[in-house]
Amino acid sequence: MRRPLLRRAMGALTLTLAAIATTLSAAPAATASDEDGPIGRGEVMDRAWSWVAEQVPYANVGCYRNQFGCYRPDCSGFVSMAWHLSQSLDTLHLWNVTADIPADDLQPGDALLRDSGGWHHVALFVRWADDAHTQPVVREEYDDGHVAEERAWGNGLRGFSPRRYNRLDDLMPYGSIGAKYNGMGGPGGVLGPPVRGERDSMMGGRFQQFQSGIIIWHPDAAFAVHGDILGEFWATDAERAWGFPTMDEADAALAPDGTRGRYQFFERGLILWSKPTGAHMVHGEIYQAFHNAGHEHAVGYPLTDEVDEAGGGRAQRFQKVTIHWNPSRGTWTTPN
Repeated sequence: MRRPLLRRAMGALTLTLAAIATTLSAAPAATASDEDGPIGRGEVMDRAWSWVAEQVPYANVGCYRNQFGCYRPDCSGFVSMAWHLSQSLDTLHLWNVTADIPADDLQPGDALLRDSGGWHHVALFVRWADDAHTQPVVREEYDDGHVAEERAWGNGLRGFSPRRYNRLDDLMPYGSIGAKYNGMGGPGGVLGPPVRGERDSMMGGRFQQFQSGIIIWHPDAAFAVHGDILGEFWATDAERAWGFPTMDEADAALAPDGTRGRYQFFERGLILWSKPTGAHMVHGEIYQAFHNAGHEHAVGYPLTDEVDEAGGGRAQRFQKVTIHWNPSRGTWTTPN
């Protein structure tokens, strides 16, 4: 069986600007919400991007109309449009439809809001520009002479309060994870309904947990991990140890005794599963020996994870053989 290698207006006049259709059609729009109703993060970000793509100029009067409605083209009108509110609220009244969240829990579509000390501004959070979480990337409409844009704030939160819209549906999958989830059957598929919103993974990607598994994304691909393979992945330190999945789970080969199971490759290892043997990680020099020997078709499925051996070595038992390794001798096999 062949497998891949181990290896992101003024006045009351309505402003009119032509939409950049190719930009907006590059990704499918998220599911449409109702005014003042629950809305997913994907739809929020699609709506916000429309004004950035259309280069909507700032004005604190009038309204700008596109396919998402007619909203005042200032900072709070922009956020009102993105959240599909029934009217353009001002910064003071946005406090009434949002709740405080910790800065470390800021997610795409949340807001940074300030209405004190001479500041009357709000922006939509997109992501952090740095690992230390000191530079938020935002989408915002701000000040005369500017157009809606996405940019990084280089000087931190500047006293702005992280806020979350009260009707935002945090569980609704979106982006690459949402596309993968829908392609797998959505709530009626193998993963079941979402139980946690999308969040940062340990090593720079994103993941979302569902009733029966996860979808984990790392530029530029999203894959599902579920069942006993997910159990082994989590029990052995997940992507911190093995990196991100490079494929979805697939049928493995028939072992000499007729056992057939499933496999999934990660950046630094392979998890093999069958009903009689369970799920086990195969990696490093032992994986290379396993590969050279003909995989599970020749030596069967792993019965254990790697274990320590005398002399600083390691060993792993398979159905037909045990593969040994130590730094002086390399790898060799012994029959079971």
